[in-house]
Amino acid sequence: MSRTRRWIPLPVALIALATLLTPGGAPARAATPRPTLRLLTADPTVTIVRYGNRAWLDAGIYVAATGGPFEIRIQRPDYDHPMEVTQHVGGGGDVALPAGLARSLVGLRRFIHLTITDPHGKVVLDRYHAFCPTSEVRVNDEGPQAATYMGYCYGSPFTLGTVWGIDEGWATNATAYYGDPIKGPDGEYTVRVSIPERYATMLDIPAADAAATVRVKVITRGGGGGGGCPPRCEGDGPHHPSGRVTPADAVPTLPDPPANVLPDLVALPAWSIVVEHRRQGDFLDFGATVWNAGPAPMVVEGFRRSGEETMDAYEYFMDASGHVVGKASAGDMMWDRRKGHQHWHFMQFARYALLDETRTTTIVSRKEAFCLAPTDAIDLLTPGAVWNPGAIGLGGSNCGSGPGALWVREVLPAGWGDTYFQGLPGQSFNITDLPNGTYYIAVEANPLGLLHEGRTDNDVELREIELGGTPGNRTVTVPPWHGIDTEGTGGGDGQPVPTPVP
Repeated sequence: MSRTRRWIPLPVALIALATLLTPGGAPARAATPRPTLRLLTADPTVTIVRYGNRAWLDAGIYVAATGGPFEIRIQRPDYDHPMEVTQHVGGGGDVALPAGLARSLVGLRRFIHLTITDPHGKVVLDRYHAFCPTSEVRVNDEGPQAATYMGYCYGSPFTLGTVWGIDEGWATNATAYYGDPIKGPDGEYTVRVSIPERYATMLDIPAADAAATVRVKVITRGGGGGGGCPPRCEGDGPHHPSGRVTPADAVPTLPDPPANVLPDLVALPAWSIVVEHRRQGDFLDFGATVWNAGPAPMVVEGFRRSGEETMDAYEYFMDASGHVVGKASAGDMMWDRRKGHQHWHFMQFARYALLDETRTTTIVSRKEAFCLAPTDAIDLLTPGAVWNPGAIGLGGSNCGSGPGALWVREVLPAGWGDTYFQGLPGQSFNITDLPNGTYYIAVEANPLGLLHEGRTDNDVELREIELGGTPGNRTVTVPPWHGIDTEGTGGGDGQPVPTPVP
């Protein structure tokens, strides 16, 4: 899901940037190379599904920092002095930029030059956009684990100082936030993003890094639908994303991380268990929660695999101060294009199964992919617990803005659980032909053992149930678990379940 940006202009007229580069107004140059910017793409071909009569553009083109963090500081000592603008270069000497850049605090004016050409070579869109440098997505793990800079650019008449920036190893989407539609018919379009020469000169951006082009296929599906490719985007040919989009060696690999930097995944018993009668038969729906008992957060990140709709996933280990001390391979992440999903899924987090009375597996749920996020507060007094995960950089998960995403981060902080409800065919259990009797719903965390965690003896939890009734009128009775009646009435037959009482 895209982040909504705040564009709040100051009530001050903008000055054309050309007047900022007149003799005497050119920026001072640092004696040594300084951090700058580059354009890169997630994939040279992106497929966009039309909504109504418009296909909204997200071409997977990003503005990334290179050579270190790209940071701009705007400040004044009081309201009687004008703003001063500098590019902050740690240890290399700050670079003064034209003061007129601060006449609006909504970003760098006319920084993004966007053109769209239709299949016949006709330019159908030619626009300039302001650019707010923020750390939005990761390109590699050379930079910080959590973004340093705020995710928006804005100001008021009373602003005394602000900082814009992109961390090293991070990037900002260059096309997803401006509401640019492709209004023409289905077909193949060419999208080009470039940084104007005046900015390239001002910021020492090499010509090869100042432009990027993506081929965009616009398709229409019956009944609308989400973004993403049809199966394998047939006919696309090999994909070769530009720039490095895989982890670097800045974070060491730890084959045996210490206990104090590990999460502890704990499976909880299934709950909200009901029978749903459909034309295809009788299905057992249920909810399942896996939580993190700490002391460290579960942090999994995916980096785009070259030429594929797949990311290589890594588990990152953090100490009590929030510093990353290592990583380990954690499997894969896949782009899920199905209706109601349209995001990247981590593939190896949990597994659900229905066992018979002998505790032998009878049915395995096809639910196998997850977007981790803190949905339920389980124990906020456990060591390392975060009381308000949305208030910190690692509190929220980013499950990918679209099929052109470079990077995904999924987080489950200590003290919090992630709950999924299995009500879809294949994810719920088809009990149409099962005999009546005692069964167990098994919730298993870390089923393949790919994730490092403090304990593994609490990864599986069973919930006893009793199936009854006849086909088309099956019932389920759910005995309390440790004296806790999660179902409100001890079971259900397809009726809504009351809110569980803790």
